[in-house]
Amino acid sequence: MAGGIGSRLWPLSRKVYPKQFHDLLGCGRTLLQQTFDRYSRIVPLKNIIVSTNSDYSALVKEQLPQLSSDQILHEPTYRGTAPSIAYVACHIRQLNPQANIVVAQADQLILDENMFVETVNHGLDFVATRSNLVVVGIKPTCPETRYGYIQAEAVEEDVDNGTFYKVRTFTEKPAYEFAKVFMESGEFYWNSGIYIWNVQTIIDTMTELLPDMMGELERVFREYPNRDERRRRVYDAYTSFPNVSMDYAVMERADNVYLQIGKFGWADLGTWDSLYSTFPKDSNGNALVKKSRTITYNSRDNVVVLPKDKLAIIQDVDDLLIADVGNVLLVCKKGREGDIRKFLNDARMKYGDEFV
Repeated sequence: MAGGIGSRLWPLSRKVYPKQFHDLLGCGRTLLQQTFDRYSRIVPLKNIIVSTNSDYSALVKEQLPQLSSDQILHEPTYRGTAPSIAYVACHIRQLNPQANIVVAQADQLILDENMFVETVNHGLDFVATRSNLVVVGIKPTCPETRYGYIQAEAVEEDVDNGTFYKVRTFTEKPAYEFAKVFMESGEFYWNSGIYIWNVQTIIDTMTELLPDMMGELERVFREYPNRDERRRRVYDAYTSFPNVSMDYAVMERADNVYLQIGKFGWADLGTWDSLYSTFPKDSNGNALVKKSRTITYNSRDNVVVLPKDKLAIIQDVDDLLIADVGNVLLVCKKGREGDIRKFLNDARMKYGDEFV
């Protein structure tokens, strides 16, 4: 999935060039390309499908020229992850009714690639013989409030050295006090947003929980075998689909969900806080995103991102986000995700989409 705008990383992530198309880590590959490289070790090239907004299909093709146009599915408008996954699932079933699927986000950091590949392959083996949905969970290292939490049952099921737990509850982005209790209990895991399932299992589950949307998709795929015509019909129907995430619409409500624990080093790169946590820092705790050239004096725990041709001199400031990207300079306190959304909305209200 590579269709989001990434507004929590504004102004680095912009409507015309979202975060998944950036080389945030300064490694020579964008987040989308790194995700493609990672899953190419698991899935044959011809079976990799990118779901993105129609505005970004050219960017996907530019960054992943290995993909044919048939491997890029376009969403005409953003309707959350549930409609996106439903559309892709119906498309994959047309190609292979027995397919097993891993759903990937295009904005994640994975540290241990070998362990990741092993974990996903175990998950694919698990769903190949069971009518279960699998979500990969990460053991919390701090009471983080930016992630969803999954509570697992104590009973485990071993499958070829992979361990799976029946999911008891989902809690989306809890308050700090609850996140602390969850972490200390040992029963909860962060929701990585990596899902694994059989194509018919996910379609059956979504048909039960989202019957109107799935009924329309099923009708379109049944009545329009021509791909171009089918795409037009999906476009026509898409605006009527609910704007809802996969977690809220399906994973929190389904009774066939299992947790698989991931021990491969994971981070979601969706916010400035997550970038700060992930990036290497100088001796004063300053994180220089994309290797921004900066000289600091008595300044600590800042996040700095600059154009390649710019130098910043920073003195006597702590805990700031300093982002000079394109036609926007943002200087604000670090750790206030809600403020970023406010800044973006205020800029849109006052100046239109020029700075969005």
